[in-house]
Amino acid sequence: MPRYFIDTVDHVAVRDDEGTVLPDRAALRDLLRRTLTALLHDEGEETGVNDFTARAYDEDGRLVMLARASFHVVDP
Repeated sequence: MPRYFIDTVDHVAVRDDEGTVLPDRAALRDLLRRTLTALLHDEGEETGVNDFTARAYDEDGRLVMLARASFHVVDP
């Protein structure tokens, strides 16, 4: 099974040096979704950052998937 490295960016860039072994790209897509959901929950309100990115790289360092999430609240 392939190993993927998930780097994230919110107000800080975090590099994944360990990676995660996943059975397929559907599992990778789910991991990116869960990663961004956790960032929105844990970091969004505290940092004021509204845009979050997760990038998945294979073991050769090639970008294989990218996910972005934005969250904005307007209180007129």
